[in-house]
Amino acid sequence: MDLYRGQYDFTTFSTQVHDFDPGIDPYPGGLFWTVPNPTLGPIELGTGRASMSMANLALQDYFDIPNALFRFEVPVSTDASCSFNVKWTGPVTGSGPVNTPGSTGELITTSAFAQLGRVQNGVFAD
Repeated sequence: MDLYRGQYDFTTFSTQVHDFDPGIDPYPGGLFWTVPNPTLGPIELGTGRASMSMANLALQDYFDIPNALFRFEVPVSTDASCSFNVKWTGPVTGSGPVNTPGSTGELITTSAFAQLGRVQNGVFAD
């Protein structure tokens, strides 16, 4: 997850204040920002429903995307964690096969929704 103050700046990343991710393992040529999820919930492709959750997932805060990729800041990162519960629901608006060489499967498309806000929690405040 990336957090920015104000408009994001993908040129210099000057407004990015946090870059939380599980890292690249092994660095630098390993699996990219991915962890196994043993608590993956039910997946119903036909109805476009799925869920997943994680509790206290160990992450690192690399501060910005360039440092997460190239690790040039000192310190490189600091310990972080997150918990989340994500639910997707239909309707299915499209579907199609996965036909990338070496892969097989089916992908479905549903609508996406995001809820954004500002919260003051007593630790970090504007």
